[in-house]
Amino acid sequence: MRESIYVIFLLFSSLSLMAQKKVELSELNLSDAKVVFGSAEKNKSVTNNALTVRGKQYDSGVGVSSGTEMFVWLDGKGNRFRTKVGVNDRFPLPKKVKSNVMTAGERLYYVEGKRHNFKFWHFKGLTDVSGEILPGSVVFEIRGDGALLWSSEVMKKGDRPKSANVDLSGVKILKLSVTDAGDGPSGDHADWLETVLEYEGDRPFLVDENYGASRSVSDGFFKKHLAPKLAKVRRGQVRYPDHGEADWLLNPAPWKAEIRAGDDGRSLELGNGLITRTFRLSPNLATVGFDNHMENQAVLRAVSPEGRLTIDGKTYTLGGLHGERERGYFKKAWLDDLFASPEDFFVADFEIGEIQAPFPWKQTRWSLVSQYPAKGKRLVFTLKHHAEALEGVTVKVYYEMYDGLPLLGKWIEVKNGKSVPLTVNKFSNEVLAVVEAESSKGKRDEIRKPNIHVESDYAFHNSRPQGASKVTTRWERDLKYTSQPNYRFEIPCVLESRPPIGPNQKVLPGDSFMTFRTFELVHDSHDRERKGLGIRRMYRALAPWAFENPIYMHVRSTDPKIVKRAIDQCAETGYEMVSLTFGSGLNFEDDSPANIAKFKALSDYAKSKGIALGGYSLLSSRRISESVDVINPETGKRRGVIHGGSPCLGTEWANDYFRKLKEFYEKTGFSQFTHDGSYPGQICASKDHKYHKGEHDSQWVAWKRITDFYKWLRSRGAYMNVPDFYFLSGSNKAAVGYREVNWSLPRERQIVLGRQNIYDGLWDRAPSMCWTFTPLVEYHGGGAQATLEPLKDHLKEYEAHMAQNYGSGIQSTYRGMRLYDSPATKALVIRMINWYKRYRAILSSDIIHVRRPDGRDYDAVLHVNPELKEKGFAMIYNPTERHLKKKIKLPMYYTGIKGKAIVKKEGGEAVEVNLNRNYDMEIEIDMEPNSYTWYVLESGDEDSL
Repeated sequence: MRESIYVIFLLFSSLSLMAQKKVELSELNLSDAKVVFGSAEKNKSVTNNALTVRGKQYDSGVGVSSGTEMFVWLDGKGNRFRTKVGVNDRFPLPKKVKSNVMTAGERLYYVEGKRHNFKFWHFKGLTDVSGEILPGSVVFEIRGDGALLWSSEVMKKGDRPKSANVDLSGVKILKLSVTDAGDGPSGDHADWLETVLEYEGDRPFLVDENYGASRSVSDGFFKKHLAPKLAKVRRGQVRYPDHGEADWLLNPAPWKAEIRAGDDGRSLELGNGLITRTFRLSPNLATVGFDNHMENQAVLRAVSPEGRLTIDGKTYTLGGLHGERERGYFKKAWLDDLFASPEDFFVADFEIGEIQAPFPWKQTRWSLVSQYPAKGKRLVFTLKHHAEALEGVTVKVYYEMYDGLPLLGKWIEVKNGKSVPLTVNKFSNEVLAVVEAESSKGKRDEIRKPNIHVESDYAFHNSRPQGASKVTTRWERDLKYTSQPNYRFEIPCVLESRPPIGPNQKVLPGDSFMTFRTFELVHDSHDRERKGLGIRRMYRALAPWAFENPIYMHVRSTDPKIVKRAIDQCAETGYEMVSLTFGSGLNFEDDSPANIAKFKALSDYAKSKGIALGGYSLLSSRRISESVDVINPETGKRRGVIHGGSPCLGTEWANDYFRKLKEFYEKTGFSQFTHDGSYPGQICASKDHKYHKGEHDSQWVAWKRITDFYKWLRSRGAYMNVPDFYFLSGSNKAAVGYREVNWSLPRERQIVLGRQNIYDGLWDRAPSMCWTFTPLVEYHGGGAQATLEPLKDHLKEYEAHMAQNYGSGIQSTYRGMRLYDSPATKALVIRMINWYKRYRAILSSDIIHVRRPDGRDYDAVLHVNPELKEKGFAMIYNPTERHLKKKIKLPMYYTGIKGKAIVKKEGGEAVEVNLNRNYDMEIEIDMEPNSYTWYVLESGDEDSL
């Protein structure tokens, strides 16, 4: 019997020892300590010297100054706290010490240094008003949930260390404090020595002093206001197809966005089977999950807030949770230990709905895409703040998840319910701790970024997605990610979306401020074509007007006879639009009755022929006056800005300019607009312009003004050519990317170079989003050998231009006075336009890059669209001087055809061709020198998409 009892005793003793854990105070995250002078130093004194009391040196401990408080969360699972305390021995000030005089006359000593590329300073001492560093006298206290557990009483430099051994049973928050002994903080270099916490369960961690109270208050608010609403949200996982069986780029239908409540009763999940973003609502709103289901990988590395706002000069975090001990990864089990800060905005409500259109789109012409807005779900969080200064201020964080795309949209709204104005100085509408793309010890510029495409509608001075996205997308370091392999903390692993400056916008009582919208497309591959296809599909959802693709010419005259002749020729040949191009003489800014009447008559004539009429206006790269132009912040003068010089859009001149444009369109009935230069993101330093106060708000004011105008045109159904990335604000088309003077080269060189421009320009843009150029008349010189006029004398080159432009689905600026000059020329134009219209849908669809033009062999592109009958359309060119007969491979995967294709060479006899296991199809080409051919591809399989 005794042996049994002894065995049981040993068993329980062993289990107790196994459950009990130890941690030294110095091993906790000391950055959360509340300090007055210096910082809480690990295994060093507060002055960054050795821990030394009465000549004895200690290996472990924490050095602090008086006034320091540390709050340790135990959650009732602490056992004992053991420590020694004392005042550190004095060390002489170093030779390179610096000092500052404090407001009361004390002098603060410190040294500057640099470690791992970061500047820092170390506290070295504080004098009293006499200029002397005193010996120091302090009191150490240990409190549990506010109750005093132990006090050292007054200790001075030279005293023997005192020991404490405190029972922590039932204590939730342990407070360790050091106060001065009534004689001020000078010389108070206090040491917690050989400090050990014994505990059970989860490891203790430092928290905010209000952690316990805020945890209780936020939990109470959640249970009363949010939990009942959350309980009404459907729970459970949505069943989606296996990713190996259903590719969203071929069939997006199964991937529907859904919003579900988490099984923990405290979270919401916004997902569509491709990606999911998970939000914790208690004790505060935070992103606690962002998953890429396509690759079964986490996007999120650490718990993240919902953004940041600077209001009236003070910066606030939107939601967020604190107390995370590791930022290289996190576990769900840690979430219950995280806490909210009273300094942050807190979640007060949430709403669930459908995606809504950001602005109207009047659909007046053919488009490959007609769905608007895109389908999906919207989740809106309402946040408020406890601070008296923010009473009446409401912040809404909007999320939209799209059907059929691994795409998420996000933006923020600030509502001013106060009786006085407020100013939104800065904002970041995304601050996301993302899994790093690689663990490198190199510099930040050399390290790969995470495989996510991020852009916003705050974009300018670029016509490509990657360039435009750089305006607001920032990949920052995470200085709290201390376990990263890079010793300089250079790994770009925090995604932040913010304007480069400002916006510094005043919000009047009752008004709102809306940030730009950020979009995050999660890739499932590093393959360039697949990533580009994903971006192109994103634009179908966000900017479907960019898939309008009218056939137009640019007329270089405003002579009514010439314009009417061009309109007539367009109507006869199948063209749909005429734009009065640069150099035509059109002046939108002339609002005289005679000018308005002239162009209204031309517009009415064009409408009678079924032709849309529009024209060109120059905005940037022109100078108006000293009082109107952009002022360079670096020089204080007009010169040296983007495009050399430009009018500021925060002026009365700009107000008048846009008023005249609107009135012109309303009175004439124009329905096309070409805006040259557009707004390139200029920052203006003038303090005299009417609609902005200085450089910090100038960019936002200008961007808002021009995008409001583009959205107005979009609501009227106008077609916009803008050589800048304003697609998400309503524009239709940008330049494919060419060197303008190349159109002055000999005709035969223009053709191959033009095809290279198209091939290179369509990796991340759809054909309908781009224009190229065709010089019917002289452009940038070059003379007769560069132009197509007389057209009847250059029919072969004219056809080559049209074949590669229309064959790529790209419209060109056919710039001249006419489309044809003979019956043969007219017949050619009609034949090419009829061909294009017959296959318009597939030719406007995405391009797969087969072989780049190099002039030495064939080159080819393949249009794909698994939703159409014609699932593929191959355009193949022979730019050589020799006959080409060879077998080539066409990559057919993205056509959706699985096993057998029906191939029709130039629309002729149907031939069945089998695809190999890689979804490639082999065909034989037989081409004359300097020729082109084309193949229509349909499915021969009943089960193809």
